Amino acid sequence: MRVVQVNNSIIKDLQKSGISKLMRSLESCEWLVIEEEENRIIGAAGMGGIFHVSSIQIIDEFQNKGIGKKLQTELVEESRRKGYSFIIVLFNPENIRSTKLHTSLGYKKIFRIKYSSEYINDVSIIIFKPVGYFLQKILRSFNTKTGMFFLACCLKILKPLFKNLIAYNEKDLPAPSIKWIIKNFEKIN
Repeated sequence: MRVVQVNNSIIKDLQKSGISKLMRSLESCEWLVIEEEENRIIGAAGMGGIFHVSSIQIIDEFQNKGIGKKLQTELVEESRRKGYSFIIVLFNPENIRSTKLHTSLGYKKIFRIKYSSEYINDVSIIIFKPVGYFLQKILRSFNTKTGMFFLACCLKILKPLFKNLIAYNEKDLPAPSIKWIIKNFEKIN
């Protein structure tokens, strides 16, 4: 396992291993924790964007072997060493393994966004410094219908900036529908 800065060489390695096809957002990260076997990347957890969004992906044949927990644990520790105030993660609540992994590491659920019928994400945070608590309070406002309306409007306007804000390539997501997001709002307790 090693920590690497994302550059063209690492992106080529991600593509060669096939992991980029599973999660292209890893290519948009600033840095990654990678697990390799025989010079092939078999798992990666990355950090990127202004909002310190974490991504993780394990190649199917290597799942259920504890690699995800090792990668995420190292990502959390590396974030602390780098002086981050928080980490945000977005994951599909129907992905039980991801839900259990992030909960076990101390991530706290803030809100759920039903971006489209294909993209439903719980937004969770792990906090290291006071700035993280401040951001968590702001993000909790999106756990209301009014807050979700505001977020949906922002997402519509800021979609071209997703790569810089949350390390997602805006081409990977459909255009947000404010009406869909509000109609399908679900408050998290």
